[in-house]
Amino acid sequence: MRIIKAQQDFDILRRTGVLPVALLDQVEDYFNQLRVEQEDEDSSVFRLNERGYILVLEAGDNIRDLGNVGLNRENGGLLGNCPEYVELLDIGEGLQAYKIAVLYDNDYMMTFFTQAGAHGEEVEQWLKDQVERN
Repeated sequence: MRIIKAQQDFDILRRTGVLPVALLDQVEDYFNQLRVEQEDEDSSVFRLNERGYILVLEAGDNIRDLGNVGLNRENGGLLGNCPEYVELLDIGEGLQAYKIAVLYDNDYMMTFFTQAGAHGEEVEQWLKDQVERN
């Protein structure tokens, strides 16, 4: 799992090459959209903190236990939630990714991205079902 709160997180991820470039570009576009919507003129550095941040889930992440981001095992992790929306995105280079928005309360929303096909059959089916509901 990769946590993104500031532009420097993208700089590090690009240097390390741990995520496909097309996925990282998609996530960065969304980050920049949030920057425009939320930017505080009094702040010189934009950070996602108070209203939620972005997480990129990777193959091997335990989707049923994301307690470190408030989605604990007892409640089924991400699969135990009813997301605000789930989108299937064509991100280029023949790749697809899911964008999942989970509203924690009226002021705090976490956005998860994950590459399609990166998780087991149960998780992939749950994601497909969520896209169809929206």
